[in-house]
Amino acid sequence: MKVLVTGGYGFIGSFVAEKFFLEGHEISIIDNLSTGNPENVKFKHKFYQLSVEDPMCKEVFQSNRFDVVIHLAAQVNVTKSMDNPYLDAQSNVLGLANILQLSEQYGVKKVVFASSAAVYGLNEEIPLKEDALCNPLSPYGINKWVGEVYCKKWKEVFGIETLSYRFSNVYGPKQGTVGEGGVISIFINSVLAGHPLQVYGDGEQTRDFIYVEDVADAIYRGVQFELKGVYNLSTNTETSVNDLIYILENLANIKKVIYQEPKKGDIKFSRLDNSKMKRDLDWEPLHNFQQGLIKTYQWFETESKKKYLLVE
Repeated sequence: MKVLVTGGYGFIGSFVAEKFFLEGHEISIIDNLSTGNPENVKFKHKFYQLSVEDPMCKEVFQSNRFDVVIHLAAQVNVTKSMDNPYLDAQSNVLGLANILQLSEQYGVKKVVFASSAAVYGLNEEIPLKEDALCNPLSPYGINKWVGEVYCKKWKEVFGIETLSYRFSNVYGPKQGTVGEGGVISIFINSVLAGHPLQVYGDGEQTRDFIYVEDVADAIYRGVQFELKGVYNLSTNTETSVNDLIYILENLANIKKVIYQEPKKGDIKFSRLDNSKMKRDLDWEPLHNFQQGLIKTYQWFETESKKKYLLVE
């Protein structure tokens, strides 16, 4: 298959692109390099430096005739979406609309869209199922919800198969410090730098952390087995910030933990029910939180040593 991965130089996108490449598919990447890093992708592929809302994307679709599009390019900073809702909508709504329109025009068979647990907002019906009330708190969450509607209607109006995954808190190697799993990379970077950890709240707040390789595998399987509609992509497990700190303490010396006032509007508990995904795709995440965190820490530690040697 010819596969386009938007945001393919990013944290999640690079793992997804690599998964499809290793399975024998031809990979193209669209990335504007705002957060993506070309060093994240070492295998053969075509690259186009464009934003997904750019009209020039038409040339890419016209010349390649993709079978599948994995749409991961997005503005993922919730705070930035609050400060500049227009910018968030430009990337997360207009960008998706452009990709969907071009997919319809140039014969793409399936589009996979990266949605988010942010669509649920402060809903406390834990664990959250796909039919739970969506009441997003930020422009980021609103626009991800709008994106799901676009995908649903594109199927109804134009007949293109679409699959929307509501990611829980994705973490792993190559992760930056923004986005919904960013607390892990922030903590690891702080530990490696010998800085104290800053915790907002009492540390008992929970998140449903999922390792990035499990996300890439689920996206690949969703394409292979023709999954469609909206699915939670999660571990269905709650891990507290204090649990995260405890595991980190077994990997490295934590200088100090500073507890501060919780951030306004922060969700206390989060867990997404993944039973629909497990049933329809026969899928299970392969990594528990401790396994994934160890692999993530080891990657960051290796990268930190490389930077130290370069400075030396």
